[in-house]
Amino acid sequence: MSKKYLVVGATGLMGTTLVNQIPLNEDVTVIARRKINYKRPVQFLSLDEDIRLPDADHLFICLGYPLELRDLLVMRETIKAKFKAIDYDLVIRIAEAARKSNIKSVSIISSVEAHPKSLNYYLKVKGQMENKIKELGFESVNIFRPSHLLGKREKQLTLDVKIFEFFTNITGKFLLGPFKKYKNIQAQKLAAAMYEKSNKMSNTFDIFTFKDFS
Repeated sequence: MSKKYLVVGATGLMGTTLVNQIPLNEDVTVIARRKINYKRPVQFLSLDEDIRLPDADHLFICLGYPLELRDLLVMRETIKAKFKAIDYDLVIRIAEAARKSNIKSVSIISSVEAHPKSLNYYLKVKGQMENKIKELGFESVNIFRPSHLLGKREKQLTLDVKIFEFFTNITGKFLLGPFKKYKNIQAQKLAAAMYEKSNKMSNTFDIFTFKDFS
């Protein structure tokens, strides 16, 4: 029996990859903040109004503010509010709207080492988001914590990111055991795991890292 899927954040690397990963015979509705071309129904989400989501069996949230590499280490003060507005505030608003629409299960992309008390602002906000999602009372939640995502993006990679990917793709081969979670991951592999695990939801709050979707 076909499920109804809802994908929010479908214009970024992970959202686009996920939508393309789900078979065309599945019922998928894409929620986007700007116009995009898909072979599927697309609804446009206004951030200035109350968010209302259509009925669905499962919600995928793939939102993320486009940060520079340096912001992942020490985030600029001028960026913090913009980042939090998307990666926490908007994510939670959408999740709350999903609860009102009686959507019972959700998958969300977070980050490796996310923790609400982290000294790193990026990881702290991600951890706070995870905790708030847990409080909302979904029947099933899948949290995906990848490290750096690899894949074709809308904007060309900057030189620092190209250098970072070159070296971390090499050093990643030597990351074993508990350090495997820091390996770069292809967006397509993560998307495949997200779709697969959405069809095997348990009534729990589950966290997945590299070993679960590589």
